[in-house]
Amino acid sequence: MANTSKINGFKPVKHITGAPYNGQMNIYEVPAGEAVPVFIGDLVKLSDAAATSFYPAVEAVVGASAQIAAGPILGAVVGIVNVKQDPITGVMSGGSIALDTPVYRPASTKQFVLVADSPDLIFEAEADASVALASIGLNVGVGASAHTNPLLTGTSPMYVYSTTAPDTTSTRPLQIVGLVNRPDNEVGANSKVYVRINVHTYGSVGVAGV
Repeated sequence: MANTSKINGFKPVKHITGAPYNGQMNIYEVPAGEAVPVFIGDLVKLSDAAATSFYPAVEAVVGASAQIAAGPILGAVVGIVNVKQDPITGVMSGGSIALDTPVYRPASTKQFVLVADSPDLIFEAEADASVALASIGLNVGVGASAHTNPLLTGTSPMYVYSTTAPDTTSTRPLQIVGLVNRPDNEVGANSKVYVRINVHTYGSVGVAGV
């Protein structure tokens, strides 16, 4: 049976040691000057805009085409701090909070996000083209469809870009470390794969795939 395509970005699942991901993350600021929305599951990088608070500034990894020339990647967004909460003091400002809308950081809005940024994390994500078992160990790119407001899900449109075949190029941002072994996943198009960040802001400058 063919895989069902359900792109929702990158989800941390475990560490390279095999230890399960336990929810650890760090707080980062997305400055108001960043015009691209940020969704849960987005890969982010350090921003070229200056931070205005006590936390480093980040932006979504995006590009003009399907395949993103990412450069160093910091990690994946696992949560959005509500705009009414001060992440420094934890104090909530007055007013109501809508509970029936997707959680994301809108364009051009200063907001804080929670990022799983450990260099040894392994993420689950969907590949856009068939990934063979022989591709495990090879390097791939990052892709994304239009980065627009999530009207239904609030989740990331980013995926593993495997249309350009996985290869040994050390500068490619991701490395395939396995295929997800579940009844709803098989080798073929739109398969779910495990990847690690090959070019990481706090870690590797990139290693050649095998």
